[in-house]
Order: sequence, then structure tokens, then C-alpha cells
Amino acid sequence: MNKAKLLIQISAIYAVIGVFIGGHMAGAGSYLFRAVHTHILVVGWLSLFAFAVFYALFKIPKDSKLAKIHVWTAIIGSIGLTTGMWLYNFQPAWSPELFSLLYFIIGGSILMVSFFVFLVMVFVHGKFITDKE
Repeated sequence: MNKAKLLIQISAIYAVIGVFIGGHMAGAGSYLFRAVHTHILVVGWLSLFAFAVFYALFKIPKDSKLAKIHVWTAIIGSIGLTTGMWLYNFQPAWSPELFSLLYFIIGGSILMVSFFVFLVMVFVHGKFITDKE
């Protein structure tokens, strides 16, 4: 799995969605989507992009289980958090309130696990993190 490429591709999708929502808010003159828009850009675009740059710069072993767990929890958590936030804030008729709340909490929790795994990984694989010469 090319971790950097996968994370960059997903971050680009988040960037387009975030810009689209921002354009919609500006055109509509309403900031109703402000929280969702912000999290899509910060968690989806910026965080996944930063993780991709990390994997592109440093030679983390391809077979690292920590890295695989980190990448997949980052992707799943960012999707869960942002879509869960949308469900929770807008409460569509097809989504029971409890489901929206749990979806939001579980997505955010998975994302927190991703950041914790990243913290552990940078210390476990610290020998691969060096300055460029």
C-alpha cells in the first residue's frame, strides 16, 4: 500500500468538498454548514495531507502494522467524524437522533485513535525520522 499516495488522494477529495461547501455558504449568505466545512478542511484535507507528507518524507517500513493502522483509522475516522457531524447537526428525517449521535462519537473516537497511533508510531519508528541533508 502506498500510504502517501492514498492519503493525498483522499485529502484532495476533502479539499474539493470543503471548497464546494464554502462556496455554497458564500453564495447562500448562510454559515449553517460552518462547523462541517471547517472539520472537512482541517481534519480531512489538512490532517490527511500532513500525514501523507510524513510518509512521503520519512522511510517508515512498508510492512509496519502501526502505519497501516494509523492510515486506515485516519481515513475511517475522518469520514466518520465529518459525516457524523453533518448527521448530528442537520438531523435528516431518515436518521434517528441516537444513531446520528453514536455515529458522530464513534467517528471522532476512531480519529482520536489515529492520532494516538501516530504519536506511538513516531517514537517506535523514530530512527527513520531524520533531517534531509
